Amino acid sequence: MEYKTKSITIKVRPDDIVEVTNNEEWENIDTIETATENAKVLKKAVNGKKRGILSHMPDTYVGKEVLECYIKAEIGEVATALMTRSFASKVVGNIYLKLTGKKKNAEQESDKPPVKIFTKRELAEAWLLEQIALYSK
Repeated sequence: MEYKTKSITIKVRPDDIVEVTNNEEWENIDTIETATENAKVLKKAVNGKKRGILSHMPDTYVGKEVLECYIKAEIGEVATALMTRSFASKVVGNIYLKLTGKKKNAEQESDKPPVKIFTKRELAEAWLLEQIALYSK
């Protein structure tokens, strides 16, 4: 299953990983409106199932208000792996984690799904599959 918004493409994979990539043609900075649209479609992709999100972080600026929109969205994922390619996107990812107070592992007590930043796709996928398995027990 695949969904597309103005700024992202969302693919629901057979292994219950929901992969989020940035649309190459999207050159604008995300706004609250685009973040709201993205969160709605992500929630639809997760569909109440035990799914993890593999999100490729954009190399562009993401404002605090936009980050807060994603933070407040109740998507229903069991975990999120943030993929970074640049120092700037890693900084944005770390700010996101600090603002949300999200935990790194499912074993830790929290009402929020764990989030972890990765630079290697295979490590991110392995971690997400572990988190999905933990929640599927």
